[in-house]
Amino acid sequence: MPITATVATPSLRIVPLDAPLGARIDGVDRSQPWDAATAAAIQQAFLTRHVLVFPGATMDPAGVLAFARRFGDTVAEVNREKRLGELPEVSRINSTIKAIEPGKDLQFHVQTSLRSEEWHTDQSFVERPAKATILHAHEVPSRGGATWFCNTAAAYDALSDDMKRRLTGLKAVHGYDTARARYRPAVRTQEEIDESPDVVHPLVRTHPESGRKALYLNFNRLDHILDIPRAESDAILDELAAWVAQDRFIYRHNWTVGDAVVWDNRCTLHRVCYDSPVGDRRVMLRVVTQGDRPF
Repeated sequence: MPITATVATPSLRIVPLDAPLGARIDGVDRSQPWDAATAAAIQQAFLTRHVLVFPGATMDPAGVLAFARRFGDTVAEVNREKRLGELPEVSRINSTIKAIEPGKDLQFHVQTSLRSEEWHTDQSFVERPAKATILHAHEVPSRGGATWFCNTAAAYDALSDDMKRRLTGLKAVHGYDTARARYRPAVRTQEEIDESPDVVHPLVRTHPESGRKALYLNFNRLDHILDIPRAESDAILDELAAWVAQDRFIYRHNWTVGDAVVWDNRCTLHRVCYDSPVGDRRVMLRVVTQGDRPF
């Protein structure tokens, strides 16, 4: 099926990507207010394509925050140390691959950065996880460093009827850390720990706006499925991890400086590919918006 652009206003073009999700948004000024037609068209693209790519020049932290607020109420970064200056909603993510340090047993980076290689959705360890994430590229490596996105609604749709029945009604425990994760997260203060006790979310969630069902997974945060033996829970989660990693569900975004990418955490997973040259800087600004409790 040919890919065609939607001309929503005289200047706005929405171009679906040649992938199971994603669209490029052209002809919109990220720093200026949007009229009703522009806002409605972009919202519809967000719901149907799940990942939106806005090319443009780099924005300062205040500009990124203002842009993010077009996609919902922004929330403060959970980890105080990641907050950027006087804007608690904006975090700075430096995923530059570092050279091996003498005496270190990791290949190139700290464990908290390596966690982003795993398929995950943002903030699933809180009762009302993130709706949208806005990631804005300030520095990108000469090659590599792509962010991969998975369409978890499409992944759910493609499951067998037997697997869908098996997953119906199952709920899982999400925590800031779990023994299932390969790497440990950043150390938190007691205040931060108290703010985010373990929570329970459905394994299949219903999108609150589109009504579409999607797998709700996070392989850094998912500990176990409730009311079944641990071995059975692990087997199901391992099977789902292999399922969502199929190319037919994935879009790989290769970053350009200035890109602002917005994605819907309610029906996507994402991961970073650590394949850029050692020392090539990869620096992003990030903001998330408030979501609803999954159901």
